[in-house]
Amino acid sequence: MTVIARFEVIPVHDGSLSEDIAQAINALDDFDISYELTATDTVIEAEDVDEVFGAVQAAHKAVEGNRVISSVEIDEQRDREQHVEDRIESVASVLGREPKGK
Repeated sequence: MTVIARFEVIPVHDGSLSEDIAQAINALDDFDISYELTATDTVIEAEDVDEVFGAVQAAHKAVEGNRVISSVEIDEQRDREQHVEDRIESVASVLGREPKGK
């Protein structure tokens, strides 16, 4: 995989956003990507940038409501493969330990 992206879909309304975010995440399952939901955004890995844009667009459209804000940051490494795990392992190597989780 050569594209790593992070995005967030922000439904603008009062109350819990969990149901809206679940709709967005469900939309990602129609794409040939891997993703990880975090507390503040979602990280995607894909073979190409078109797949990322398609997945983010589907997630954005899946959220019902009068106002939805989405942001996306894309890192496309065109000359080599990159993976989320490799980046985490690189930082762990410098730390000399695994980064602390929960």
